[in-house]
Amino acid sequence: MRTFEPDFNYLLKVLRREPTDRPVLFEFYMNDQVYEAYTDATAIPTGDEDLATRVRMVHCFKNLGYDYATVKAGKHLYFPNTGEDHGKKRTYSLNEGSHIDSWEQFEHYPWPDYASGDFRYLERMLPYLPEGMKLVPASPGGIEEIVIGLTGYENLCYLMHDEPELVDALFEAVGTRLVSYYRDICTFDAVGACISNDDWGFNTQTLLSYDQMRRWVIPWHQKIADTIHQASRPAILHSCGNIYPIMDWVIDELKYEGKHSYEDGIMPVEEAWNRYHDRIAIIGGIDVNYMIMESTQTVYDRSRAMLERTSAVGAFALGTGNSVPEYLPTEKYIAMLKAAWDMRYR
Repeated sequence: MRTFEPDFNYLLKVLRREPTDRPVLFEFYMNDQVYEAYTDATAIPTGDEDLATRVRMVHCFKNLGYDYATVKAGKHLYFPNTGEDHGKKRTYSLNEGSHIDSWEQFEHYPWPDYASGDFRYLERMLPYLPEGMKLVPASPGGIEEIVIGLTGYENLCYLMHDEPELVDALFEAVGTRLVSYYRDICTFDAVGACISNDDWGFNTQTLLSYDQMRRWVIPWHQKIADTIHQASRPAILHSCGNIYPIMDWVIDELKYEGKHSYEDGIMPVEEAWNRYHDRIAIIGGIDVNYMIMESTQTVYDRSRAMLERTSAVGAFALGTGNSVPEYLPTEKYIAMLKAAWDMRYR
């Protein structure tokens, strides 16, 4: 791969659904094996492991040809005992948790402090950000995900019927903190866009009913999206599962500029682009299971075909359907990237 000079304006063009004169890449996150393999160890600061981890991610994104790097929230901003990162688990139950099922538990829960404005973890990264790159922060979990982590999925369903006012309070306690997070994070010039990450569905439908989504989830996403837009930043929705029955809400009401996360078993990215690219940018999309099961050449060919399909119109950034987990062979991931590299330098 030739020396790459990042330019965040390319990702902005994708989010504005404009064509670009070279392919644009997008990934939510990779894994430690990739971060280590594609980073020069001499460029990583020593003596601060948290900073080193973040700078390693930045340099890996740059070295692989991205115009930005994602950044995770500081550990102090995560909600205790919700299991958001799930450790090294490859699968987990949405019924884990059940930490809150009463007003008493709600009142005694150790809510994280979002009022302190402690973004030192981000400030320490800025000197290491290559010229032309911007940061694209994700939140410490999505509002629906966090609430489910606090209550457990089945228990939340019972609470919505039996204690709707407690559910109101839960969503407000989480939602106000996430709105505050995005408001504060967007004060940094190095932040070029934001990811609003919140898994809403599974293979066939949303986890909550339309009425439940309308009461408890959509109003807070409206506030999150409005906060990002008021700071003149584009907002990307990352949501796994089949949310297509409510895509009109995502596009017309929430006005997210991009949608991320695709599975062939729900809707292949090619079909998603055909349906929606004139209304919202299609970000990522090569199904992770497909990449695992197929040959490197087949992964390359599909990625190249998707780039050729979209190049004249735009509204597409190439990436996996979700992320680059450790069980995705690195050579398959690189085969996808190579499709973009070959078109950049042809």
